[in-house]
Amino acid sequence: WIGARRSLARAQGLTMDPGVALEASDDDDYSEERRSPGPQTTSPAAGTGASRVQCAATTAPPLRLGLSFSGGPVGGGSSDWRDGRFSDWTVIVGEKTYHLHAFLLARASLFFASHMDVSARAGPNEHGTFTRSSNLTKVLPESCHAAFESALDFIYSENQAAFEAPASKALLLLKIADILGIAALFDAMGKRIDSAFSDTAPLLLEQYCRFHIPHTDDGPALRQIRDGAVELIVRKFQPFLANPEMNTAMLRLPAEVLADILEADDLLVAGEDTVFDFVAARAEAVFGAGSKTAGGGGDEAEVSAGGDRQSSGGASDCSADKAVSADGDLEELWRRVRWAHLSASKFAEALSMGRRLFRPEVALEALTSRVARSDLGGAEAFASLSPPPASAPPRRPILPPGVPPPTSTEIDFCFHYSHIDQFNCGDALRSQPKRIGDIVLRVLVFPAGTDTGVARGSLSVFLEAVPQSYWPRDWEFTNVRYAIACIRWPTGSGETWAAKRKSDLWTFKANRLDRGWHDFLSPGEINKYLGPDGFVCIRGSLEPECLGRTFLLNCQVGSNAYAAGEAAGSSGSRRSWAPRPPSSGVSSMPVPTPPPVPAD
Repeated sequence: WIGARRSLARAQGLTMDPGVALEASDDDDYSEERRSPGPQTTSPAAGTGASRVQCAATTAPPLRLGLSFSGGPVGGGSSDWRDGRFSDWTVIVGEKTYHLHAFLLARASLFFASHMDVSARAGPNEHGTFTRSSNLTKVLPESCHAAFESALDFIYSENQAAFEAPASKALLLLKIADILGIAALFDAMGKRIDSAFSDTAPLLLEQYCRFHIPHTDDGPALRQIRDGAVELIVRKFQPFLANPEMNTAMLRLPAEVLADILEADDLLVAGEDTVFDFVAARAEAVFGAGSKTAGGGGDEAEVSAGGDRQSSGGASDCSADKAVSADGDLEELWRRVRWAHLSASKFAEALSMGRRLFRPEVALEALTSRVARSDLGGAEAFASLSPPPASAPPRRPILPPGVPPPTSTEIDFCFHYSHIDQFNCGDALRSQPKRIGDIVLRVLVFPAGTDTGVARGSLSVFLEAVPQSYWPRDWEFTNVRYAIACIRWPTGSGETWAAKRKSDLWTFKANRLDRGWHDFLSPGEINKYLGPDGFVCIRGSLEPECLGRTFLLNCQVGSNAYAAGEAAGSSGSRRSWAPRPPSSGVSSMPVPTPPPVPAD
């Protein structure tokens, strides 16, 4: 026992005097210590050496041996499938061959486990060897071949919970997991898709269309993703267009899928011009690819009435023909454009580019539908045409919840605002014109402010008269009281919409077409009025008591005077405190001192 105590002392780095005598009472104390864990009282007669040993044994840190493996690097090698060492199973995908490990494949995939079992049961082949390979070239859709390596990364990963896949491959990996029975990968990609679905729906739908075979069923999970993506694109069409990656994915969608999307009445767009621009970009992508492939001759290709695409040099453009045949339903996309509700400037642009991007028949249908909407004779006047002109209603308007639709004296205009650098100073947006009495008005908006000295980032809004050919040369609509409001979306539950509203009195005439405010919203204030999808809603209106002054019969009656509202001006007028640049490119019209308003 004494030897054991000394050994313990040496292990703890202490020294024990071999001449120290240990009395019998020490043994009794040790036994009592084992019987009772409480604190022990040491008598002075017990000896100082034993007390030091007991205290040191109680407080010293535990012994650490510091053992380490000295046989080489930890793990002895790499677990990456690209290594290929000790591989015992070959997988062929298209033109690529992978040397992999049967155990890992069978553990992760029901397909590989079943295939290996069948191969083992079949026994050796004619050469006396067992088949130890799988050819997935026809098992996986061709569009999934490039994503197979990402599936291998998941199978070989030591931490599958931390595996990340880009949104551009998420659905392809889900399809691979579904075919090969890789349950863990299917669950991981399902969570990845679900977490980012609202932001990546166009990418997911584009991936689905790449591997989907028409008139086949891909299963309930993939079908649910497809239907949900189409519905979400309809509800967020223009916000997705503002994202370059989503925009590109949408342009790649098959024509029949796009036709279903563009057919929706509730397609979220500020106006029909957005739909036209999207279809025009799709047509440019199709025909542009054909013209680039044709070689740098520089001849502009056209679509003939018979549908054959020919170059101006007279030679047949075979590459362009392939582009047209690859997207034979492009005309169906043009027919989804609601031409009657296109702005005048956009419609003129469509006619100028028509022969390059669509057939004359489409242009004729567009003109007919536009005339039929404005003709007072009604739709029956065009009933004899075949096919009859389309009478599609305008898209569902974008309004905050609870806001009533515009009345006959109100004009609504929405535009999408994604970031401050989206527009340049002086860029103008205009609403569709609306006739109120005889006057035709529209909302004029400068999202980044006018080039008249206003602070950059201000929202400038005006009400603009649109002259008509039948108006007299000296037309004017006197003392018309108008108002402009920017509608604020509710930000929380129970909150109602609100609006910032300004009003003014103005005489609209040939040299005074518009009136409004250069700083309707100050820089940065526009963020308070953005909707959840990034839309800004403006409502211009005329006061009902001024309705009688909107007719040419009465517009000359009374004084020609006008009263200027607070801080109001025309879009071309310059602020008195703003320095005039040497050459601004914007005509400045002087504003006379307003006389007093006559009593009504």
